[in-house]
Amino acid sequence: MHFFIDENISPHIANALNHLANLCSESHTVVHAKTFNGGYGVPDQVWLERLQQSEETWVILSKDRFNKGDPEMFAFENCGITTINLGKDWKKKNGWETALRLIEWWPVISKEVIQTTGPMHYDLTWVRSPRLKGRKKAIK
Repeated sequence: MHFFIDENISPHIANALNHLANLCSESHTVVHAKTFNGGYGVPDQVWLERLQQSEETWVILSKDRFNKGDPEMFAFENCGITTINLGKDWKKKNGWETALRLIEWWPVISKEVIQTTGPMHYDLTWVRSPRLKGRKKAIK
């Protein structure tokens, strides 16, 4: 499983999660948008299409609400890729707090994305729980 970390989350957090993922048996890969795209500012539609065309299974992790406008919301809803959105309570947290909480959530995230078939949309709350709260998305 490959995790795409959106620009609105620090690349340092993505690197840390990638190193930690290498220690786990699931063998996930975590890639930041800056690395995947070769820099910042690449439109969502461009990298989303690249993820869709990939032979790999991707999960998108973002602080974006994926609802800036109807075309964007439609694209993310119908992309066939699982998305995990960090809820609005995450926006108030600094880098260290965000990193530590993502590490705490990681076993739950890993387990759920592996066990669930088909694309999902999850809203990740700040308060940790034993399961992710989500819904099925359209299958592409």
